[in-house]
Amino acid sequence: MVAISIHSLGRGAAPSTLRSRAPSAFRTSSVRIHRLCRVVVEAVQTPTKPSDITESVFDSEFPRSAVKSRQNVLPATETFQKAYSDYSTGYASVPGLSYERSEWISEVEGTIPLEIEGTLLRNGPAMYVRGEGSERFEKSYLDGDGMVTSVAIKDGKAYFRNKFVRTEDFDKEEKLGRYTEPSIFTAKDPRKPAFVWRLFNDILAGNLKRKQNGAYNVLYWGGNLVAVDYKKPYELDPDTLDTVGHAASPLSSVMHTSHYRTVDEPDGSGRRCVAFLNEVDWRSETTKAVFYEFDEQGNEVSRRAYDYPASYVHDLVVTDNYYVLFDCPIKIDFPAVFTKYIFEKSCLSELICEDTDRRPLFRIFPRRGDSREVSTVEADYWCYAYHHVNGFEDKEGKIIFDTCTWDKFTLYFTDICSPNGIDNFPRMKLSRFVIDTDKGKATHHCLSDLPCELPITSWDYTGKPYRHMYLSSSVGTNVDGVNGPMQGLTKVTLPTIDALGGVEEIEWIPGDCKFAMEPFFVARKDATEEDDGWVVALVHDAEYDKSDFGGRGTEMVIIDARKFNEGPVARLRLPVYVPFGVHGSWSTTYVAGPPASADMDASAASRAATSTRKMVHLTGDVAATQTVQEGVRREIVWMSILSLFACCMYAASHSF
Repeated sequence: MVAISIHSLGRGAAPSTLRSRAPSAFRTSSVRIHRLCRVVVEAVQTPTKPSDITESVFDSEFPRSAVKSRQNVLPATETFQKAYSDYSTGYASVPGLSYERSEWISEVEGTIPLEIEGTLLRNGPAMYVRGEGSERFEKSYLDGDGMVTSVAIKDGKAYFRNKFVRTEDFDKEEKLGRYTEPSIFTAKDPRKPAFVWRLFNDILAGNLKRKQNGAYNVLYWGGNLVAVDYKKPYELDPDTLDTVGHAASPLSSVMHTSHYRTVDEPDGSGRRCVAFLNEVDWRSETTKAVFYEFDEQGNEVSRRAYDYPASYVHDLVVTDNYYVLFDCPIKIDFPAVFTKYIFEKSCLSELICEDTDRRPLFRIFPRRGDSREVSTVEADYWCYAYHHVNGFEDKEGKIIFDTCTWDKFTLYFTDICSPNGIDNFPRMKLSRFVIDTDKGKATHHCLSDLPCELPITSWDYTGKPYRHMYLSSSVGTNVDGVNGPMQGLTKVTLPTIDALGGVEEIEWIPGDCKFAMEPFFVARKDATEEDDGWVVALVHDAEYDKSDFGGRGTEMVIIDARKFNEGPVARLRLPVYVPFGVHGSWSTTYVAGPPASADMDASAASRAATSTRKMVHLTGDVAATQTVQEGVRREIVWMSILSLFACCMYAASHSF
């Protein structure tokens, strides 16, 4: 690694040794740096884990959740097996294209508020089984083909649609009637012989192309409806949900992940949608982060690219002046490449593991101006995080960063998507970090020990001081610390915007055999209070008596956010069972409603006008980042995997 130029901004901070993550045979130098550093042009090596880091904290030191379901701690013999069995039924694969529907929702309990107008959009894997008998091939849930579900609400009525995202890979496999493409989360490989494909094609040739399933999120922004998987967006028709394809608008033309934020510009010029891409090149041990901003008309108005040391991040927080990524300590499990991966005993996602040589870091990237300097601030608490709640800059210039933290690196789909109540079960906490960039320190505060995930706030308060959040939450616990499955919804309210504890929690449980999915907040028109609106979510019903799908059914619930303890004001029974989704959004624009020729003609004219919009003009180093739009180029991937191969061989030779 070439020596680099770094200047410290820390005041009196003790230096810590920096060390490469590659085996010592591949390291050529090391440098030293204070706790807060700024990276100039080139990436800084990641600091090793200091001895003073908090690796674990006894549960008794965390504030106890006050929700009712956790007050009665059950004996160790209660491992929630009935609940987990019911929960697992929400991951049943659906048949395919024949399952698509579009119709009015006729079964409603309660009253849909007349003030609500817009569309609930959900996306998630829905078909992960193809073939029958000896030809049957079942993929892991997260590798299933994406199905977008919409519930359009207007004038107290609701219209339902569901459509598969017709990616190029979907159409190919649909035509052949079998899986052909390798995926990220499935150990089994449809390519035969798998050993040869994985060793020679994946590792030696460096071809890590994986199936695009279009399954992880869906967003309507600037007149464009876009579904996205781990990095490739696909445009959808906002009237019918039909797949238009990749690169049909600015939002569907740039590669970005399934996570984004919508923030108001502080100068009052409107709202921005911020998306990002995080590409890792293990050959150079560098990550390229690219942040995109789109205005309310759907035009790309900003693109900023940064390099930093190779790491994995999942989500982002956006404030008035910064993009903030939480870099949790993981690394490649080199021996597993040859002892597990090539023998179909593990998938790509399982080739990463905890990196105990370093502490978690907050990487802070400027949103404005010409600077490309990145501040790096170490966390004082050992944890991992996938999905963040919100963040903002306080009056003193500190960054408040709220997230759902895990004490161990457990891949998300293990504890959430395939829990068993024994080894795998929800074990998260609600955490607040106060990031002091002057002192180079991020201080952890546990707000609640309630296992919670998939957080949401009012989009009107993204990147701003706020008090209210809504989360999917686990229900029940026993004396051994085993928690029940993700089942309820919980509203968490901070006593003040800068509080470090003392939260109020209100839990809603949909029923003994019902399980709430990711919540969304719908603000009341012209609302002046942060929580003046409704929380909407889909709910899986494991024992629906009118089901034509093995007892499975799905509801949509609408809860008055200011009367959360009263439960839903309306329950809408969807026409078909919808599997647990991954992510989604609430569109304040009414899209995917019932067919109407006049509306469809108007929409077609609008889309034709939209197609003439100009992409942002890119110059200099920003223009150079266009190379990431098709992922890491084949030649870079090839060199990267050769380097990984050498490292794997080195590690394997010293592991047995």
